[in-house]
Amino acid sequence: MLWFFRRASVVAVCLLWSGSPAIASEKALYRIFLQDGTALVSYGEFARVGDRVVFTVPIGAIEPSPQLHLVSIADSAVDWRRTDEYTETVRARRYAETRGEDDFAALSNHVAAALNEVALTKDASRRLALAEEARGNLAEWPKHNYGYRASDVTQLLWLFDDVISNLRAAAGLPRLEFSLYATTAPPARPDLLAAPDARATFDHALTVARMAADPNERVSLLQAITAALSPAATAGSWEAAVRERAAAELAFELRVTHLYKDLAERTLGVAERHARRADVRGIERLIRNVHAEDARLGRFRPQETAALVATLDLRLDDARRLRLARDSWALRGATLRAYRAAIEPAVAQLRRSATWLEDIRALAGPSPGSLTVLERRMAAARRTLTRVKPPAELDAAHVLFESTVKMIVRAAQSRRNAVKSNDMAVAWEASSAAAGARLMFERALDEINRLTSPPQPR
Repeated sequence: MLWFFRRASVVAVCLLWSGSPAIASEKALYRIFLQDGTALVSYGEFARVGDRVVFTVPIGAIEPSPQLHLVSIADSAVDWRRTDEYTETVRARRYAETRGEDDFAALSNHVAAALNEVALTKDASRRLALAEEARGNLAEWPKHNYGYRASDVTQLLWLFDDVISNLRAAAGLPRLEFSLYATTAPPARPDLLAAPDARATFDHALTVARMAADPNERVSLLQAITAALSPAATAGSWEAAVRERAAAELAFELRVTHLYKDLAERTLGVAERHARRADVRGIERLIRNVHAEDARLGRFRPQETAALVATLDLRLDDARRLRLARDSWALRGATLRAYRAAIEPAVAQLRRSATWLEDIRALAGPSPGSLTVLERRMAAARRTLTRVKPPAELDAAHVLFESTVKMIVRAAQSRRNAVKSNDMAVAWEASSAAAGARLMFERALDEINRLTSPPQPR
């Protein structure tokens, strides 16, 4: 039995090494088949990203090297059955030209090692299990390696069938019918197409340019096509005809781009003015005008139009909010203005005291007599604020005015104590209180000015 396993091992190695190494081609040209039957060339593999197919289209002769341009088309335009089948064929060819023989060499080593292990194992059941495991792994190999040298693998499977049959007999088990074992036939694949000539690559590029959803992508590709063809091409030649077509399409795209850009700039400028005036009806008219103008231009820029309308919707929302705020303010305007008039005497006292407050902050005075006057002014301001009941929305501002008065009184008293005791630390306490009072007064004024003035656009 040992001689049989050694012979099988030698046969396996001979079969697996009988193939000749392939010469790898330098380029992999894939095909993307469209629903109308057109086959676009993809230089290298393509990628499906969302609802788009991204690939590199060659422009010009494939040899020695074409110009390459990254493009995308809608995946709904692709015949995926034909495209996927052809892609597998190209991958199988590339695999055979690059990694196939190396992987097959590794497989040959695994097969020989498995057969040797079977030969050296004493236990009959263990030998059978090893042989069946090795055969199973061998049968799976072509499925994961593009069916490379599947016929050689099939011969090896029959060899393993003989081994397994003998091992089963040696273990006292019935032999199996060889025909029950599945063979590994290479899958049927479409033939590879010849590399396109230069004219075909330009035709493909023009087709892709018409299919591209992004106008910037169309313009870029058309510019690449025209740049790749000499303006001095012989009249009547295919180069001149293709360049003329590409130049005409490019001029059209640039004109359309300009028209839609002008529409967007004009519309947004007017929309901004309408939004600042809270002119809701004006912005609604602009949206209708955009749709009408888009229809007149042929609806060639759906993405730009959608973006413009979306921006107008935002301006419309701003105008509606501003109109509501102004109407609400108008309803409360009389109450707010009455409150502003009622506290004006207190605000005036605070403004008149600003110079003395700054002297306290800067440790530059004022005189003791001025401190007395400052305290009398704050008492008057407090009485005014106490008599006034603010509207609900002005409660916070009113509290800030009251806190400002208290902080100024505290600053004046601390300054008086510092003067009496000639204590610099107390003078700095007065300075801090004066600084806090000034900040609170400014915040209170800002808040009341905001709430008693008509709402402004954001």
